[in-house]
Amino acid sequence: MECLHVGTPPSDYEVWETKIIHFHNFLDLSDTKGEDNFVYSPKFKCFGHTWRLRVFPGGDNASDDGYVSAYLYNRSDEKITADWKLILLNADGNEEIMEEEEIGDSNEVFKEVNEVGCCWGGDLIERAKLVENESLTKYLDNGALKIKVQLRLSKGSYHSRIRQQLPDSDNMDIFQDDETSDVAFDLKGDVIVAHKGIIKSKASDFYVMCEGYSKTSPMTITDVDKDIFQIMLASLYGGEVYPEEWKKHSESILKAASKYGFSTLKSEAELWYSMSLKFTVDNVISKFMEADGNGYALVKAAAKKFIMEHGEEVVGSESFDLLHESKELSREVMAASFQNSKKRKREDGQES
Repeated sequence: MECLHVGTPPSDYEVWETKIIHFHNFLDLSDTKGEDNFVYSPKFKCFGHTWRLRVFPGGDNASDDGYVSAYLYNRSDEKITADWKLILLNADGNEEIMEEEEIGDSNEVFKEVNEVGCCWGGDLIERAKLVENESLTKYLDNGALKIKVQLRLSKGSYHSRIRQQLPDSDNMDIFQDDETSDVAFDLKGDVIVAHKGIIKSKASDFYVMCEGYSKTSPMTITDVDKDIFQIMLASLYGGEVYPEEWKKHSESILKAASKYGFSTLKSEAELWYSMSLKFTVDNVISKFMEADGNGYALVKAAAKKFIMEHGEEVVGSESFDLLHESKELSREVMAASFQNSKKRKREDGQES
């Protein structure tokens, strides 16, 4: 499910990945308790891992009698640490508020596929609640039991830098494939290969830059770190960057993506960079001017917001003198400062 944001999220904001799984004709399934009576959901991708939900209509061996149980499985060869929830939805698609109709935990280690600890779950709801006439329409949507699966990366957990996540791309299997690639890049002695066709379709400006180069005649790049450049190239193949990597490298990715014409990655990098910035009275003017000069609209907006909130301090600071060369930027800062001043006066004038 896509999340849309209003305003700038804090730098430590972590988004839940959500899947809603419908188990149709649920009451037609056997209510026998035991390990052999279960139904699987289709596999789905989240954070570069493959997952699957397993539901026991009559409960598993560890269940209390009369309960439906559900377990979330990691079906990948790499373990992952994540926060997770399994939430029963009612017929209208809303979450139930009863504690027994939601299970989950935080900072849980899901082991590799087929290892003990690759799945977590438990009892979700009493089956009797599903068959009572009064509750039938409450829990089942035209006979379907709906479970919302939520996953979120736990802070401090380790994950591979590049992940294959975008549904419209299946090119990560040839990323840095020496046999099929046709262009190379020399980053201070480290050679990285790629495919011109993918570059042309995803980053046309960069394609123009590297069009005259090949694997035997690499393009030399001296102003970008190898790891950053790998992230940039992987984005063209369908790879994404995990939040912890954005927090560390958003500024470097933004500068490199801007220079070399990776427009989609630039937009994402700018968002993360704007969230990670810590403005102060002494640095906000320089960040404001840098953003204006480089066309970083989100960063400029974030800086302007800080100026609105600390207008008098910013105008009275030594850093304000940096604006003397640009009357236009000076007017913008003064306007933002004045806007905040009006807001404070209006609020101060309100009677309690």
